[in-house]
Amino acid sequence: MKRLGRVGLMLGVLTLGGTFGCSDEKAEKAKEHRIKGTNFLADKNYAEATKEYEESLKLDPTQDKVWEKKAFAHLQLGQTDAAAEAAMKLMDFAKTPDDKAGVYRNIAAMYAKNGPMEKAVQYFQEALKINPKDTDSLGWIAEMHSQRGGARSMTAPAVPEELEKALKVYDQVIAINPDSANSYLNKRVVMAKYMEHSKAMRDAAEQEAIEAATPPKPEKGKKAVVDPDAAERVAAAKASAAAHQVRIDQLQAEFNEMTKQFGEATKRAKAAQAAQASDKK
Repeated sequence: MKRLGRVGLMLGVLTLGGTFGCSDEKAEKAKEHRIKGTNFLADKNYAEATKEYEESLKLDPTQDKVWEKKAFAHLQLGQTDAAAEAAMKLMDFAKTPDDKAGVYRNIAAMYAKNGPMEKAVQYFQEALKINPKDTDSLGWIAEMHSQRGGARSMTAPAVPEELEKALKVYDQVIAINPDSANSYLNKRVVMAKYMEHSKAMRDAAEQEAIEAATPPKPEKGKKAVVDPDAAERVAAAKASAAAHQVRIDQLQAEFNEMTKQFGEATKRAKAAQAAQASDKK
């Protein structure tokens, strides 16, 4: 029995020794591929870099920095889905809810830049499930609605539904962090586009009322054609113009308030910076 015990112990030692040896060999191989990948990355040979990182991670998937570099290389190749897949592996290393939200937010930012926007919103929403007060994710969502609404272009047509969504999300951001000066600025951009659109709609309605109230000149020798619905059309056009004017007035008042709030937030930020500088002295 004692001899069997010794044999068993020896087998155990051999097994452990073999495991460690294999582990060391895998670690060296993983390192070799990782270094090759980093060299390719430095040379901007992103395709080869992804291949080497892939091999390194097969041997040792616990390399969080390598997952990051692999995601970056895929992004440079325009392979957003592959980059997102690599970046998602960082969830295994996220220790806090904020860390996890950050993983989703970074992937969302990839899609926000390269499209499709629907995936960007999807990942931002995942971040918000973890942290409903994640102003970074909310800010991105507001910005996407802003862009879809045409607020970031002088020539793009306004899309009121998207502008409304952007305003609501910016209100959420401001409610969470009233010291965010940029949020006031960004909201003003949306409101300016919305006012421009509302003014154009008001002017069109006013012109429609004028045209409806002015019957066309009859052809020579013919009687003027009377439009029985003219009065109704005029009333509807005037009502539409008035409604647009109400919205313009509301937007202008809020725009002025945003300007005021931006100034106050900027002052608070400067005061905080001055206080920090004073504490360091």
